[in-house]
Amino acid sequence: MQQSPQHPLDPLAVRVWTISQIFISLLLFLLVIGLYIVVGWLDWPSWLTPLSLIVAVLYIPFVFLVPKLRWKYFRYEVSAKEIYIQSGFLLISKTLIPMVRVQHVNTRQGPLLRRYGLSELEIHTAGGGSFLIPVLNVEEADELRNRIGSWVRRVAEDE
Repeated sequence: MQQSPQHPLDPLAVRVWTISQIFISLLLFLLVIGLYIVVGWLDWPSWLTPLSLIVAVLYIPFVFLVPKLRWKYFRYEVSAKEIYIQSGFLLISKTLIPMVRVQHVNTRQGPLLRRYGLSELEIHTAGGGSFLIPVLNVEEADELRNRIGSWVRRVAEDE
């Protein structure tokens, strides 16, 4: 494949990643509250609480910005010979996986992905590495898993 991959992730990826980031932000906020209590109780330096609060507040725009950018720049392409994955928005990673290196493919869902009818496609290679196409519609992920599995079996039979 010479050109950049064309297939985007499911648009619901933005919502799922945003919800996930909100959850992480709430945990960060609870840590700030805990730090505030510990600073007062143990007589730690008083600048720790404002600093942690500033970090928590500066993190808020990333909760909504990063998922949109991640979705915008993630692309993938699957052919009978290779899988091409492009990810990242500051540091762009382009990964080309020859079909002859693929060992097995599986789909997985956590509770949040299941709630939105989405799934992840995980591709395992002969070198022990694994690659992820993170947020696909369940039907699309299952179809890709079956298609890649079929191609891998065909490549194995040809060798």
